[in-house]
Amino acid sequence: MQILNEIEIISKLKNAIIEGFSEEAVDLSKIAVESKIDLKHLLNEAIMQGAEEVGKKYEDAEYFLGDMLLAADAINDSMEIIRPKMKGGQQEAMGKVLIGTPEGDLHDIGKSLIIALLNGQGVEVIDLGVDIPPEEFLEAAKKEHPDVIGISGLLTFSISKMIETVILLKGEGIKAKIIVGGGILSEESCKQIGADDWTKDGWEGVKKIKKLLEGRKNAI
Repeated sequence: MQILNEIEIISKLKNAIIEGFSEEAVDLSKIAVESKIDLKHLLNEAIMQGAEEVGKKYEDAEYFLGDMLLAADAINDSMEIIRPKMKGGQQEAMGKVLIGTPEGDLHDIGKSLIIALLNGQGVEVIDLGVDIPPEEFLEAAKKEHPDVIGISGLLTFSISKMIETVILLKGEGIKAKIIVGGGILSEESCKQIGADDWTKDGWEGVKKIKKLLEGRKNAI
């Protein structure tokens, strides 16, 4: 078996993320852990940079949704290996995001993609899942104290549930920034919902969430 040095492990893992090779990404992540290399460095140089490169390829129309989902799987599978070994403060999260799909909507492809890409870039994400009533968003927000709350929906009636959720969150004094996402949305519906920002696109959503996180951090 070929013995890889740290530079080779990082380079190969980054490429596996970009190409969406989950099995290879898992193997390399295990090798990294066994080799006791700096996992924070691995996260920054391989997974974060790999996720950024995937996003650029999507923006340049080199990649499509299927490519993004394969890359997301590779990121998720790698993080499953790496994250448990980073306990004790080695990984400093960029911020905390709470995300879920509103009540009555069971679609989660866009949400899952955003979660994987955020995880790959050092953001702590709490996934509430799908079909989440406004009250559960509120309960989780009070418990987790997120910096940003994301509500992702694909169905037209999801807009009314987003409105209900945002009204409840703001009425209860939740200070987190709120972003809504889904192909059904527009600038007009974002204003109607009362959210701070909106997105139709997974990668655009990641960039906007990071911007909201940076804004919150700078305001502190």
